[in-house]
Amino acid sequence: MLRPAVIALALLGTALPAFATAGSGIPGIPGVRLATDGAPPAPLSDPRGPPPGPGSVWIDGYWQWTDGRYAWLAGQWAEPPGRPPFTWVPARWTSDSHGWTFHEPYWYPSTGSPATIHEPPALPHLLASAPPRPLLVESPGAAPSREAVWIPGFWSWTGQRYAWVAGTWSAPSPGRTWVEGYWKREGRAWKWTPGRWRLS
Repeated sequence: MLRPAVIALALLGTALPAFATAGSGIPGIPGVRLATDGAPPAPLSDPRGPPPGPGSVWIDGYWQWTDGRYAWLAGQWAEPPGRPPFTWVPARWTSDSHGWTFHEPYWYPSTGSPATIHEPPALPHLLASAPPRPLLVESPGAAPSREAVWIPGFWSWTGQRYAWVAGTWSAPSPGRTWVEGYWKREGRAWKWTPGRWRLS
């Protein structure tokens, strides 16, 4: 069983604080500095085909740095990870005088506020065919109030690969404590148990 914890994405490089576009209102997801051999190639154009369902969202493909080279991860149709509504924030690369930094794409809850009590997404029954990736280190910033509770992000399964669901601030739920969700191996698959409020 993989219990949630704050785990650096050390498999790829050194985690560096980097935030979403200024003014977006989206909490920061740290980038990962990678020792690439230059800039990523221009994005490819993946064939989309018709969406499989009325709520499907197109997730653009992007370049990854793996095994010492750039590799294209194709785009796909995916269902958002339940309710409340989620917005997809695409992957991006940024550069400075020290090299290139990769910023993981993720789902971000587009409704709710720190003044409301967070309810876990109404996720469908999730079974993944691959083990979950190490948890990302998020940058939630200062708590909006002394009572606010940070709900950590987690990996959701799109049917083909994992996609990060960003954490969010919540108002406290009186008499209850937030328990993080986790992935647990069942035979050859991995099953998701969602986070929940538990009586203290």
